[in-house]
Amino acid sequence: MNKILIKNIVLFLFPVLIPVFILGSFAIIITDKYMKESITTNNLNLLQQLDQQTSLVLNDMHLLHLDYNWNPEIILSLQNILDSEYLTLQQKRNLEYGEGTLRRKEIATPYIHSIYIYYMNDKDRVLTSRAGVTSISSMHDTEWLEEFDNSSKREELWMRTRSISEFSFESPEPVISIYKNIFKSSAQHVEGIIVLNIYQSYFKDLINELNHYQDQNIFVLDENQQKLYENTTSNSIDPAELDLTNQQDAYSIRLDGNTYIVHQLFSDEYQLRYISVIEDNIIYSIPNQLRWFTLLFVLLSLILGATTIYYLSQKNAKHVHKIISTLNTTSEHGEWTKKLSFKDNEYQLIVQRILKNYVTQSNLEKELKENKYQLQSAELLALQNQINPHFLSNTLTIIYWRAMALTGQPNKVTKMVETLTDILHFSLRIKQHTVTLAEEIHHTQNYIDIIKIRSDHPISIIWDYDEKLLNKQVLKFMLQPIIENSLSHGVDHQSNQELTIKIKIQAVEEENIHVTVIDSGKGISKENLHTLREGIPSELLSTKHIGLANINKRLDLIFNGRYTFIIRSKERWGTSITIIHPIKN
Repeated sequence: MNKILIKNIVLFLFPVLIPVFILGSFAIIITDKYMKESITTNNLNLLQQLDQQTSLVLNDMHLLHLDYNWNPEIILSLQNILDSEYLTLQQKRNLEYGEGTLRRKEIATPYIHSIYIYYMNDKDRVLTSRAGVTSISSMHDTEWLEEFDNSSKREELWMRTRSISEFSFESPEPVISIYKNIFKSSAQHVEGIIVLNIYQSYFKDLINELNHYQDQNIFVLDENQQKLYENTTSNSIDPAELDLTNQQDAYSIRLDGNTYIVHQLFSDEYQLRYISVIEDNIIYSIPNQLRWFTLLFVLLSLILGATTIYYLSQKNAKHVHKIISTLNTTSEHGEWTKKLSFKDNEYQLIVQRILKNYVTQSNLEKELKENKYQLQSAELLALQNQINPHFLSNTLTIIYWRAMALTGQPNKVTKMVETLTDILHFSLRIKQHTVTLAEEIHHTQNYIDIIKIRSDHPISIIWDYDEKLLNKQVLKFMLQPIIENSLSHGVDHQSNQELTIKIKIQAVEEENIHVTVIDSGKGISKENLHTLREGIPSELLSTKHIGLANINKRLDLIFNGRYTFIIRSKERWGTSITIIHPIKN
């Protein structure tokens, strides 16, 4: 019952859950991809807006630089005012105009805190947007002067964060001071400096307006990786904790066990870096909720499906039990269908088919018993036929000793009988289809020894093999039929020319054994060679080539087509036969 229940769950419940998993996975993947793209786009847009706003602020510095670095009239007028002991009426007018211009610019621009214009002068005076022309010693904020270096050749602007106050009783105001040296048109050395002080709070408010996510950290770094301004969050992150060497637009980082997504934008013009940092749990809250809903839906489907399958399995188990009980208790064929009563007609049909197959199987079992009896008779006859080879082997042994007794010493007859007995024992002793290469060579050498004794024609045998292969399994009775074929068809009986047979055995890629038998005989004509090649696979050769067909057939049966059998020959030059088959250890 448990096996049936588990099988039904696998067969029916899983196919139902697979679409749910697929749809849920697709929904999660698509939502996750959409959220990543949307978040990346929103953050980059936010950073680009900050970059644009920062560029507008820095553009005010460029406008100031155009007036006080390149306008000769303004430069000379201000320089004279700063150096004069007493001001003329025209100088006073020019001063009022200059002071008014800076003051109006400060008041009209919400992010400007103050502006300082300084030329080197003997009176140590500076023009400010708030106090007009004043001496540096009377200013409460003198920290800006530390950035002025009259030996500097720096042309680009730079920024610093600091806090300033106009009077000692005022609370310091955090500002971003933007500095740019004054070279007075074509001057080679610095002759002054422009200081533009920007409210940090202006940019913080701007970030808070553009911010899309709760606890999103946004800050701007200068070329020295110093923080210029940032927004205020409950989960503030120090820029030093980030991987500031990473130049990717977006990457993730783990801080205090939490994973954060970092987006950054680089401003090559001002060497600024805009960074957004937000925890991934905030970004992926919707995909995470979707995962939980999908999991809950799958579990609910699993429970409902398991309940339904359990009910159906119980019902099917009762039907199966009834069928088995009927088969075990009924002996007469006519009563088989009478004892069956199912509400479901398909079970009635199934049981009838089962019973019909049961009768057919009973008849098949009787036929199998008769075939088994016939097979046993055939095996008995084969065992009886084995008596004849053993009788022949014993007879050869008796002939050997009688010949030894008559001559009193070994001779050609005893040598032939001894070798022939060894060959017969080889065929009777080894029942496998393969033997070691050493056994095959020994058997073949016995055959050659007999041929040399009985033949008057000169024969030369050359062996070429690797002794490492002697323990490898090769096809049994493979070499002897080939050599016999060479002796039968290769010897030219009209001449007494020696027949040379070379047997070369080697391994190919340590997986196959490569056997080649080459003779120097008469060779085969093209017509006969074609007939021979066509006849070997089809087994239609005459009895004079039955040995080659036998080898080919056994190779096919043992190695299942994974072999090579090649015959090459040229008339009056000789014949070569090559066999390649897998090495069996």
